[in-house]
Amino acid sequence: MIYRIFFRLLASSQFSLYQLYKRAWTFIFCLLMMLYAGGYLLMIAADETDIVANYTYWFFVSATTVGYGDYAPRTDLGKFIAVTIMLLGIGTITLVIAKITEVFLTIIGKRNKGQSSMKSKNHTVIMGYRKSDTEKIIDELIANNSKQKIVLCSSELERNPFIQDNVEFIKGELASNDVLARSNIKNASKIIVYGSDDNQTFFTAYAIREVNLTGHLVCYLQNEDHSEKVYNLPAQRKWLNQVILPVNVYLLAQELQDPESSNVFQHLISNLKGATLFRTDIPKIEGSTWTFEELFLRFKREHDATILAIKKTEIISNPSLSEEITGGTALFYISSKRLNQLSWAE
Repeated sequence: MIYRIFFRLLASSQFSLYQLYKRAWTFIFCLLMMLYAGGYLLMIAADETDIVANYTYWFFVSATTVGYGDYAPRTDLGKFIAVTIMLLGIGTITLVIAKITEVFLTIIGKRNKGQSSMKSKNHTVIMGYRKSDTEKIIDELIANNSKQKIVLCSSELERNPFIQDNVEFIKGELASNDVLARSNIKNASKIIVYGSDDNQTFFTAYAIREVNLTGHLVCYLQNEDHSEKVYNLPAQRKWLNQVILPVNVYLLAQELQDPESSNVFQHLISNLKGATLFRTDIPKIEGSTWTFEELFLRFKREHDATILAIKKTEIISNPSLSEEITGGTALFYISSKRLNQLSWAE
């Protein structure tokens, strides 16, 4: 019988403590107000005129046990009240600090476990994680722009594997509405889809294009036969849908015919070493035309950059020197750095 009573009291107290924990801020606020108001009324009753005249300042100095001593109680009742405020006050302040710490730890924990939501815009989203490949991709992206915000989404990872402040983590199924919303995919400017297989990659890409038609979407596929599905997804511009395949058989054959040609390709696509391949679009300026020779020499002389290809409606590699180029044409060039604020004046 005694044991039953004991366990009932224990269960009741645990429930009460849990309810108190859930309403901790309300409890803290009420305790502070009661302590403040009760102390004020009692100090009036104790005739502590100096303390009453400066009560708010004195209360917080005493409750935090700082105790400057510029105002001190003179009567026994005033001293008793002051001691009570000190004891209850330091306990309450400790509760406030504990709750604030808990809030911060909860936010950090949610962020590391991929439970938070992103508010960023024009960020880069990586859908899917493959240990070595994803790390290399992120290293390349950061090397190209160290300030950009990157959001990694994965259903397999339990925690954010990256320590960089600008790499956030979202946990969940890649194509789910929850992940699409929390990664703020609709406002992403660049999206990489790296699914566990081609089916997951395509289904995720399809879900993304339902909410974002303007982002540059790059999908990693194992089978080249699936490429057309990605290219045919809706987008504001057709070239915004792109496909990357595993090591291309043509590149393997090229290496056998021309030794070290694969190393040259690696230099062109890497942001970490050597010259890198970049793209710039010529603004549409009425009446402005150039020949490829003019632009090729200008880029080389002024920027030590080399134009490799252009795109009007289709990509043309190594165009003829007489090729006419107008506004709206894309130029692909290699350079040690991206060329910003180019002048297109005649």
